Amino acid sequence: MAFEIRYMDTPISHGLHTHTYYELLYVLSGKVEMTIRGRDYVCPSGSLVFLNPFDAHASRPVCLPYRRYYLLIPQTQLQAFHNDVLLLSVFRYHGAQFPYVMETGEKQSRFDTYFSLLYAIYQEGGPYLDTRVESLMTLILTDVRSLRPDMFIPDAQLSFLPIRTILHDLDHTFCEPFSLQALSEQYHVSPGCLSAHFRRIVGISPMQYVMQSRLTRACFLLKHTELSVSEIAHQCGFPDTSNFVRRFHIQFHQTPLQFRQAGTAASS
Repeated sequence: MAFEIRYMDTPISHGLHTHTYYELLYVLSGKVEMTIRGRDYVCPSGSLVFLNPFDAHASRPVCLPYRRYYLLIPQTQLQAFHNDVLLLSVFRYHGAQFPYVMETGEKQSRFDTYFSLLYAIYQEGGPYLDTRVESLMTLILTDVRSLRPDMFIPDAQLSFLPIRTILHDLDHTFCEPFSLQALSEQYHVSPGCLSAHFRRIVGISPMQYVMQSRLTRACFLLKHTELSVSEIAHQCGFPDTSNFVRRFHIQFHQTPLQFRQAGTAASS
């Protein structure tokens, strides 16, 4: 299973950005102000923040010491991370009404223990790491659901469209030519209807989902292969390299080569 669990206690601010992974932030102490998709949130000690690769966000610590844990799950690994679709919905379905932040309140000591154990287990590694992590995540997510059931959406309540199936299909075909018209015909609705329902549940349009998935895949290939930028552009569904470079720069504020060079420097 590919994931990371990090602990940080340095008070760093971050400008507006997105990630190539799903993120669960737990504020152990202090307080941080966050802007997520244009909305402002105050996250005191004991807060959980659920973010996905499509959530543009910024953060500003406002009360120190600001200590926190991060659970990071690559976009392509979410399905393998846990076997419960309902519990994973808190990461995937971030429509306009999704609250993003949950305060644990009087249950904070319990969540402090969960994340301390999660971090310790990840650091230790060893046999049954995936099983141990999944067990702790079950405790975390089921407790979150008991406190905030509105953050989880059963498939039956999503839409008259099979959104989970559509997401599954897009996750496996995003590098292929995309046509909203063809996708809508497959589900016997108009392009506008499909796009509206998809955006209501997921928070972005199908085309935006495909584009972000392509760029996320490109980041992986830039970091882990020696393929040229043009080869990566082609593999990720961009027939035009200049268009790929332009969209990459818009999303990550650097060129693909700059991204690769930064990754190489960080690992050297």
